[in-house]
Amino acid sequence: MIWYVATLIASVFSTRGTAAQGAHGVREEPRFLTARAGESVILGCDVSPPLDGQQPPYVVEWFKFGVPIPFFISFRFHPPHVDPEYTGRASLHGKASLQIDPVRSEDQGWYECRVLMLEQQYNTFHNGSWVQLTVNGESLRPKWQPIPYVVHDGSLTVLGITRDDRGAYTCRAFSDQGEVLHTTRLLVQGPPYIKSPPENITVNISQNARFTCQAEAYPGNLTYTWFWEEDNVYFTKNDLKNRVRILIDGTLHIFRVKPEDAGKYTCSPSNSLGTPPSASAHLSVQYPARVLNMPSIIYVPRKLPGVIRCPADANPPVISVKWEKDGYPLRVEKYPGWSQAPDGSIRVAEATEDSLGTYTCMPYNTLGTMGQSDPATLVLKDPPYFNVRPGGEYRQEAGRELVIPCAASGDPEIPTITWRKVGKPSKSKHNILPSGSLQFLSLSKEDHGEWECVATNVVTSITASTRLLVIGTSPHAPGNIRVLPSVTSANVSWEPGYDGGFEQTFSVWYGPVLKKENFGPHDWHSMPVSGSQTWLVVPGLEPRTEYQFSVLAQNKLGTGPFSEVVTVNTVVSPLSTPEPQVLLTPPRCLTANRTQHGVLLTWLPPANHSSPVDRYIMEFRLGERWEVLDDLISAAETELMARDLVQSWYEFRVMAVMDDLISESNPFPPTEVTEEGLALPVVAGVVATICFLAAAVLFSTLAACFVNKQHQRKLKRKPGMLALLFTSVSFLLFFLWSWL
Repeated sequence: MIWYVATLIASVFSTRGTAAQGAHGVREEPRFLTARAGESVILGCDVSPPLDGQQPPYVVEWFKFGVPIPFFISFRFHPPHVDPEYTGRASLHGKASLQIDPVRSEDQGWYECRVLMLEQQYNTFHNGSWVQLTVNGESLRPKWQPIPYVVHDGSLTVLGITRDDRGAYTCRAFSDQGEVLHTTRLLVQGPPYIKSPPENITVNISQNARFTCQAEAYPGNLTYTWFWEEDNVYFTKNDLKNRVRILIDGTLHIFRVKPEDAGKYTCSPSNSLGTPPSASAHLSVQYPARVLNMPSIIYVPRKLPGVIRCPADANPPVISVKWEKDGYPLRVEKYPGWSQAPDGSIRVAEATEDSLGTYTCMPYNTLGTMGQSDPATLVLKDPPYFNVRPGGEYRQEAGRELVIPCAASGDPEIPTITWRKVGKPSKSKHNILPSGSLQFLSLSKEDHGEWECVATNVVTSITASTRLLVIGTSPHAPGNIRVLPSVTSANVSWEPGYDGGFEQTFSVWYGPVLKKENFGPHDWHSMPVSGSQTWLVVPGLEPRTEYQFSVLAQNKLGTGPFSEVVTVNTVVSPLSTPEPQVLLTPPRCLTANRTQHGVLLTWLPPANHSSPVDRYIMEFRLGERWEVLDDLISAAETELMARDLVQSWYEFRVMAVMDDLISESNPFPPTEVTEEGLALPVVAGVVATICFLAAAVLFSTLAACFVNKQHQRKLKRKPGMLALLFTSVSFLLFFLWSWL
């Protein structure tokens, strides 16, 4: 757009006003106010007192220039009438001043205050004033931008004129005798401006399409040019040029739309000033599914997987394809290893003689189909095969010549052999010999990598791979760079590239994305990596900062290229928030008592626990190792009967389990397990039994003594008596031990 600096001089050609009557017909000088959007502003309007000193009732009206009716009317104690645009923002301040809070950018303009005195002999406004309000918005005009208008001696100067400055300007002159107004129009000369750009449209095939494009400019000698993609619509290579028309208002008509008409259309209006603007839109054409360029012969490799394709075209996309073989519907499920892909093509696992025949396809979309394809005959042919395959790996020094052999044959024609490098293409000079071999006249670092020999005939292509290692170069760039950031550090890892035939070392380079005062625009920190390790922790980083990382490899011949640059953000420093306290104290007051049925263990639940107790675990020991007595004691139980404990003393402990947390134990000290009191009848029976046995032993001893006195000599009687006494006492003790 062409910019101008213009001076607009407004002259007075017409007058409009009424002479004031009386001494009070004097208007105040206009006031100029400037406010910022969102602030409060007061538009001043004074009411002059009457000559007799008594203030009659009056009506206050506020007008905005260009609007014929007042937007604010106030009369004494009645609620004021306020235009909807000012509702809630305009109110009376003092006698007749108007307060606007908050002020908006669209409030800018000239305002007139009129005060109508009632109960007067003349019907004239003798009070009031004009106020020009200028509203500045920070988002629209920065503080440093100069004011675009300057008024001096009745002339208005527009600085840095733009298209937005065009329009009507009104000059108002006033005196004690009245006022005059004059309006003039500013026209900004320059290139066209597109006020109504074209929009994307979608039509069906054979319908008409219409793009609108409206522009304005001064001078207004506009001409419109339309382009399809990059070509003028009147000079396209297809028949589109015969079906288009551009109207005088810029509208483009396309008659009987075809699928080939789809694409981008660009409107460019011009008036021979400056650079013409442009605006684009896309045309989408919908049509039923159709078949394009069905081949008359379909070649499929013998005893290898093959594909029978239907070259369909549709908008909306194809949803189904129906096939026929030899004039009959093809049922794919009847052929082992055959399947139909989502795009409608038929995949054959192994092509045999059963695959031979004539095929036709008919694609469908939501709009239907344009018909069946031309018939295509399926022909089986042998795929190519390699006579000479390249070796698995080749090593050669840089600058040397290298030939990698590859040869293939086929029936009946000889296949075409090409070579390609996997991944990044090689920019060095290499040739393919007539035999199919790959020749390097002078190996370079870029030749390093994996190469494929591709043999192609009308049926299919086959490949053979080899790896070329170029020795005697600087290292290749490391790959697969991974950076795991933390708050003040980052763990950088990578996969080494080819070392060029020599031992290589690494260094990690890093720097913040936003450069700091002590950090140059191209300065990066570097850290060497010890040994052959493929990772490094970079310390000393700042939290919540964006950093870039790269890895550099070097050997005795020099440094290789930098790896890819990885950008990460360090982690935000976590706030020191206390973790919720998990509390679980041991069970209390563990006791043990022997009963007739076993040892009864009792305890009390933990005194403090932040969650409900899930279960209890009871353990015991006789020596150093603890044994589990029961680890599934319900949380509702606080006692356990331990059976089959025959020793006289045990050590027990019980633990509580809560949310996979086991409390500390409060072990019961090693103690001889006490017996509970026995029933009185049982005690009486035991005492009676002991007394009876004692009396029996005594009676037996006396009887033995009497018999021995009568029949044995004195020397033989003493040992017998002692033996009998020892036998009786032993029998009594054995009986008592067994009973207990």
